[in-house]
Formats: sequence, C-alpha cells, structure tokens
Amino acid sequence: MDSMDFKPLSEKERAEILEIIKSRLDEVDPTRFRQAMLSMDWLEGTKELVKPLMQLVTSGSPDVALAALEGLSRLRVKESEQPLARHILNLLKNPRPERAELRAECIRVLGKVGTGRSVDFLTELVINPAATEADAEAAVEALVSLAENRMTVVQGKLQALRGKTEGPLRKAIDCALKELSLSRWQEKGYLTIEAEFKPDSE
Repeated sequence: MDSMDFKPLSEKERAEILEIIKSRLDEVDPTRFRQAMLSMDWLEGTKELVKPLMQLVTSGSPDVALAALEGLSRLRVKESEQPLARHILNLLKNPRPERAELRAECIRVLGKVGTGRSVDFLTELVINPAATEADAEAAVEALVSLAENRMTVVQGKLQALRGKTEGPLRKAIDCALKELSLSRWQEKGYLTIEAEFKPDSE
C-alpha cells in the first residue's frame, strides 16, 4: 500500500467526512461503512468523529450501529466513554430483543475506550438485575480490556464478583482471571497463574 495512504487528514477532509456522516444516517450501507471503520485506527485528530459515530450507534440500524462501534473501538478516544455508558443504561432501561447483540457490543467497546471510571460501572453491570447473561459476560470481557493499565484494581473486582455469581458467568470470570494472570506472567517472566488463581473445586 502506498505510504501516502496514511497521511493525516486535513481540516477540510475531516469536515467533509463529518458532513457525510451527519447527512446520511439513513443512507449508510453497512458493508461499505464497516470497511471505512476498519481504516480509522491510523487517523489523527479524530475526537470530532465521536459525536457523529455515537449518533449512528444510537440512531442507525443495528448493522450500521455495530460498524460505528467498531470505529469507536479503533479510535479509542476517551471522549466516547460517557456517551457510550449513557447509551448502555438507556438500552438496559428499554430492553428490546433485537438490540441484544448491539447492547453487548456497546459494553465490550466501553472496555476499549473507557478509563478507570468505567471499572466500577462495568463491575456493577455484571450483577445488575436488568442485565442478561450475555450483558454480564460482555462486561467481564470489557473489564479484561480495561485491565491493561489497571491490572490490580480489575483483578480485585473480578475476584469479588466470583463470590456473587455462579454457572456460566462464574466460569467466564474464572477464564478472565486466568487470562489476566497469564498476562502478568508474561510481563514478569515467572509463573503466577497457579499461585494467584485457585478456582473453587467443583
């Protein structure tokens, strides 16, 4: 690929992209839009894309919304943390079966874009009565993503959640703790998994 393909966008080009997104919410082709989202992780100056992408997440068709979430995940802009968390709460307050996949993906993406403020939000979501099992498992995945920069805090939250859960969700948390222990082992260079992770005997 030509290296010129990765040059930063000019202000004019960014403005044009924003205008296209804003003006064509009902015309977006999910396949082509997703292809565009796949190239967003190398763009510079992308904070202004958060608002129109969130508009697609909240107002677009499910396929378009999922593609917009992929864009947010690749951008990893912290400005999307609060609007995404608010949207998750709105989806939980008004549950619709056809939006179940979208809701779970919103939760996963929060783990990609979130900061330390999202740790407690996701921890509470795991045991929220309004959350489905898929929502709770997505929240566990999101916590693992957040653990990259706050390992000890997230591990402590997951350990506490083990005592409050059972069944498939408990197993998901077990897997998450193993994954985090493996990550620590790779960083430290010695085995910590058996010492730090001792699942209850079945």
